[in-house]
Amino acid sequence: MGLFKGMKDMASVTKQAKQMQEQQQEQAGYKKGMAGQFQQMGDMLGQANEQLAELNEQQSGKSGLLESGISGEGVIVSHGVPARGAQWFNLDIDMEVHVSGKAPYRVNNQYMVPAGATLGPGVKLPIKVDPEDSAKIAIDWNSAGQAPERGEVRVSDGAGGFKPASGGSGDKVADLERLAKLKESGALSDAEFEQEKAKILGN
Repeated sequence: MGLFKGMKDMASVTKQAKQMQEQQQEQAGYKKGMAGQFQQMGDMLGQANEQLAELNEQQSGKSGLLESGISGEGVIVSHGVPARGAQWFNLDIDMEVHVSGKAPYRVNNQYMVPAGATLGPGVKLPIKVDPEDSAKIAIDWNSAGQAPERGEVRVSDGAGGFKPASGGSGDKVADLERLAKLKESGALSDAEFEQEKAKILGN
């Protein structure tokens, strides 16, 4: 009896869930059943595509500003909570802007931030400022420092930057691979990469 009662209860719960789903579809203006579900999914995909197009438009605008803007430095005063698990995410950043020939000023905007970016009060970011609108700012993430990867150890260079720590294992191949990953991530410039490679190889 217990098995049949459990199956009956499960069927009742499934029926109730289906009824709730149909009610939600109707409230959202969709038909009942599969046709309404497909229409709803289509609308959701359309919204996602619109958001993606908007993001691409924002990024292309930022890209143009990175090429034509005035070079400067943004010092983070505060920021929102970074998203977990996303390669890129929107984040509110309040920064103090330093541009040659202008008095420092504060701007609080939303920016697209890559995973692994170094964030926190006092962190300095390379930026480009629109010459016609000082509130429009693009952050040059390719030139900005990135946080160490999980388990990675870096030694402070004494100037707010970091360099890979020598593991002392004598495994030059592993050290070179680690250096290559740092270069690909943007944590090391070409010159820094060549310097560290020369140290590993003993040149």
